[in-house]
Amino acid sequence: MDPERLHELCASLPIFPLPRAVLLPGAALPLHVFEERYRALVAHCLQGAGVMGIATLRVDAEAPLDRAAIWPEIGVGQVVAHQPFPDGRCNIILQSVGQAVLEEELDLSHPFRVVRARPIEPDDRGVGPALSALKVLVLQIGGLSPTAADEARRLAQLDGMDLVDALAHRLLEDPTDQRHYLGAGRLLDRVTQVQDRLASFLPSSAPAGES
Repeated sequence: MDPERLHELCASLPIFPLPRAVLLPGAALPLHVFEERYRALVAHCLQGAGVMGIATLRVDAEAPLDRAAIWPEIGVGQVVAHQPFPDGRCNIILQSVGQAVLEEELDLSHPFRVVRARPIEPDDRGVGPALSALKVLVLQIGGLSPTAADEARRLAQLDGMDLVDALAHRLLEDPTDQRHYLGAGRLLDRVTQVQDRLASFLPSSAPAGES
């Protein structure tokens, strides 16, 4: 999405707060929408640009879930598929179009929550060599197993941050790790996080003298 358009949308961004849910860069998130306030959220979004934020609830907060605190990292997604049901429920698919950081929650008259957020502007300084090293690591790990070789070759064909995002989607399962990735403005930090996780799959060196 155009950075200026993303900045405009984040000035008043409706959010769908969920426990343990993070919309990672490059990812798609399917949702089944059944609560009234979130039906209203979807309807509101579809009347406009079709964009909403996915915010992760701080489940340790004592407030009711509909007003509980949220973590600052927000994945911005656009509705790319909408399947309505006669009873008002619907299925949607959100495609990531950007990342943002919470600045303040707005007090509006909607049944759903709306925030002002600051889009994260990617900083690509120094990322080129790290991407090349990551591709080598992917192929190295693919060579450890015949079943992984095809997947490794397919991943290594992805360009730039598409490779990093694809690996993050596969490797980062903990919401805390996912939020760290989402909120990193330096692309080099994202590459490093994925590279460190991927390197953990390499076998440890055998102790000296062991055959």
